[in-house]
Amino acid sequence: PDGGETATEIRAEEFGATERDDWENGTERDDFDGIRETPSSSTASSGEGDDTEAQDRNAADGSLQDHLRLQVAGMRLPGDDRAALEVLIESLDGDGYLADPLSDIADGLAEMMGVQQAEAREALLDRLNCALKWLQSLEPTGVGARNLGECLVLQLRTTPKCAARQLAIRIAENYLELLARRDMKRLTALTGADEALVREAQTLIVACEPKPGRQFAPAEGHIIVPDVI
Repeated sequence: PDGGETATEIRAEEFGATERDDWENGTERDDFDGIRETPSSSTASSGEGDDTEAQDRNAADGSLQDHLRLQVAGMRLPGDDRAALEVLIESLDGDGYLADPLSDIADGLAEMMGVQQAEAREALLDRLNCALKWLQSLEPTGVGARNLGECLVLQLRTTPKCAARQLAIRIAENYLELLARRDMKRLTALTGADEALVREAQTLIVACEPKPGRQFAPAEGHIIVPDVI
């Protein structure tokens, strides 16, 4: 991290909060559903119906795990690597994030397999680390991330190389909390970039999907219950 301003974990729900909420709904992934709507995104709502229909179609086609397994089926992986990848696929939460640290998953597998030797446990963790790279290469991009920053970086790395992309990756890795607060002054000071470039980086970040798995959620998951009926 740069400059000692490490961001706390930001939750994906907050990554979609509207501009009127001033991006101040918290800095945890579960309530950060989008730095997504910015003053320039006045047309964003026009495609909302189409997005919902696409999500429902995807949900009808199967779960996120089913979608990933279809891709794995076309990969030439040794049996042990395929098994490790399957374990990680089963460990994903509904948003497409890895629910537990790799070390915890490795410990659980070691217990289940009766593995006692430290070297064997280390080898198991190494295999899971390798499987994670395979998982994060699958679609939807961002799946298998361990936090919001990593999810965004995985997506940003698929965009064309430019100064804004490099800055966006740096912000996603270190300064999401500042971006959520729209603290341009602090961001420019810490990154050394001018405000125009920071805003270009912001545009790239808000175009990312903070919850790669949500398009595969059951249709009822998209129902919004009004506060007052």
